[in-house]
Amino acid sequence: MKINSYRLQNFFKKMAKVGETKSGGISRLSLSSSDKEARDLFIEWLRDADLEVRVDDVGNIYGRREGLDKNAAPIVIGSHLDSIEDGGKYDGVLGIISGLEVIHSLSDLSIITKRPIEVANFTNEEGVRFASLMGGSGVLSNDYNPNTIYTEKDEDGKTFLHELESIGYLGDKENRLKTAEAFIELHIEQGPILDSEKMSIGIVEGILGFTWLEVTITGETNTSGPTPMHLRKDALSSTVKMIAEIKELASAVSERFIITVGTVDVKPGLVNAIPGKVKFTIDIRDEDSQKQKDGVQMIKKCIKMIAESDGVNYKIKELKTFSPVSFSGKVIDTLNESADELGYSSKRMISGAGHISTYMNNLCPTAMIFVPSVGGISHSPSEKTEWKDIERGANVLLHAVLKLAGS
Repeated sequence: MKINSYRLQNFFKKMAKVGETKSGGISRLSLSSSDKEARDLFIEWLRDADLEVRVDDVGNIYGRREGLDKNAAPIVIGSHLDSIEDGGKYDGVLGIISGLEVIHSLSDLSIITKRPIEVANFTNEEGVRFASLMGGSGVLSNDYNPNTIYTEKDEDGKTFLHELESIGYLGDKENRLKTAEAFIELHIEQGPILDSEKMSIGIVEGILGFTWLEVTITGETNTSGPTPMHLRKDALSSTVKMIAEIKELASAVSERFIITVGTVDVKPGLVNAIPGKVKFTIDIRDEDSQKQKDGVQMIKKCIKMIAESDGVNYKIKELKTFSPVSFSGKVIDTLNESADELGYSSKRMISGAGHISTYMNNLCPTAMIFVPSVGGISHSPSEKTEWKDIERGANVLLHAVLKLAGS
């Protein structure tokens, strides 16, 4: 039993045209006109598949295929249609179109499952235009308050609620997904592991926790020429020492501990002025909650020691923290069994990035299927997954959903 590859490719090609950029990427910021166009197309496809469509109060879209037991908790397949500016064509979308293809494949075979099956698109996964990262799924798990999300503003001052209403996707609270027997998200890996190891399928056991820190180092701005090296309070020089030192800490914490300094802002930023202020961010990740916390404390201690030694001031602000996520053993085993039955090479792994499944795991048993990202590239017009791997991922999804939904 396998999916219809031609039909799945057709879904992909049509959605890839929505929000397409000149560079070959995708721009579908959440609740934008291109997001609306993608949503409209998704709903058209749901109705073509004879699914019952509903939209909830944060714009999540669901298509439901009834089962023999209408009161049974559904099996839910889903991901997201929104993107970053000039992102890739595969991110999020594969989880949506593969879910649709599973529905069509079951109908082709006249299979009626015991449990209902739902295919869902969740609002604002990327958290780019509006701050509530993975907000649509976070509302379902009560990790976000919709009234708070409604008031969030984009850079033009437009609120989430206004834009949700303007594109016609403010639905009813009663339409929210309240429970599920299982949730499965098929997604590109967005990393290099599967591609480098020539594996077709990643069976995702969990997601790394992360902490984001914003560090401000304040020294003293002065003219470069007249100020001797030993009399300077150079904020950038101290920052460079800190970055070098905290990078060395990674291996001391754990094998999976990851540190990334993603932004550095130097003031005044002049060729002939000693930097008096530097602001930089640190992304800290680990699969173990305690090691994540230990690593954060080690980094804070390191920054303090260097700042005091150099005679500069420092301030550390914690921007966001997510605890590590461990997925459902039952769903993981079902995915693994399905991949084995199909004869696909697979690897159990941890996701380094957050996904819809982060919050869905708080609502119901959850796991993910990864397919390889060529070169590990994502969030880029160069993002690519080979079609044979997409097809294999969709086949694993089909088999797993049928096992979980019962026939």
